Amino acid sequence: MPLLPFVFVDVIIMKGFKELGVAMTGIFPVRDAVELAKVAEKSGLGSAWFAEDYFFRGGIPYMTAAAMATERIRLGLGVVNPYSRHPALIAMEFATLDEMSNMRTVFGLGSGVPFWMDQMGIYDKKPLSRTRACVELVRKIMTGENTNHEDAFFTAKDIKLVFKPVRKRAPIYLAFEGPQGLALSGEIGDGIILSIFCTPSYVRYAWDNIAKGAKKAGRSLDDYEMVAYMPMVIDDDLDKAIHTAREFSKLYLPHSQVGGPLTTHAGVKPEDTQAMSKAAEKGDDTLLSELITDDMVKELCLVGDQESCIKRLQQMIDAGANTIVAFPVPGTEPLDNARLLGKEFTPQLK
Repeated sequence: MPLLPFVFVDVIIMKGFKELGVAMTGIFPVRDAVELAKVAEKSGLGSAWFAEDYFFRGGIPYMTAAAMATERIRLGLGVVNPYSRHPALIAMEFATLDEMSNMRTVFGLGSGVPFWMDQMGIYDKKPLSRTRACVELVRKIMTGENTNHEDAFFTAKDIKLVFKPVRKRAPIYLAFEGPQGLALSGEIGDGIILSIFCTPSYVRYAWDNIAKGAKKAGRSLDDYEMVAYMPMVIDDDLDKAIHTAREFSKLYLPHSQVGGPLTTHAGVKPEDTQAMSKAAEKGDDTLLSELITDDMVKELCLVGDQESCIKRLQQMIDAGANTIVAFPVPGTEPLDNARLLGKEFTPQLK
């Protein structure tokens, strides 16, 4: 399907629909993740994405198993961070996965959730500079050449992969929420992975900032891809769908950035996020359910019958999302959703 270009700050951005995909998180057993990738491929979806959320099951084992069980579907790792692994280890794992999948991989790098990083005592509050340095070093090592490198964060002394990477430049997508991180992605990334709870308003905001980074680097974005994760509960019973999505939102929303762009563009006030965080810390599930209102759920997640969900997806595409990925929600059937998205939804989107 042809993409329609639009212009912002003298940078050409290719706007249009690329594909629907599915994601899998560590909530689900590895067997389920592999089966989801197989069903997604058979149903005509374009990609399967594997999250590395702490402290769930790991995204890299998921992706490894899926790579060996599929043949055509793109596989995305979204995302690892520059704190828990040295770039040399990231490059080693990226190059190995790229070989296993026959170059079907897309690799995501982001600063990680500060709450989780703090739990491990490895967050230095310089996510942008550290990620920039990490991407630079990962790319150097993935060329297969001998690498010597020294910066404020990482050292590499005569590091060289002992095997030849199947390609010297595999795509690396960044994952950031704020304007500076989005601009960094436009400057050095091959794409962006937008977190769950993104909205059409936020998609437009993200493109604006990505374009600023691209202009700074003097680069084109015509091959740049915006991937948007969306929690999806497709059900004719709207009340049931909202309840299921609310229970899912409790896992993530209390840990969202207070006053951050994602929640702000969804109409969630900073004081709401603070109240959710306090309720979660106290274990007050009843209060948390009250704080996450029906209107919030309908804005933050894709919920409802097929017609309303397709309409919302098209709104995201019209705003600039190229690839939209169904983020799994406990209480739904990921395999059924994958079949539905591939066979019923994809033909209706443009």
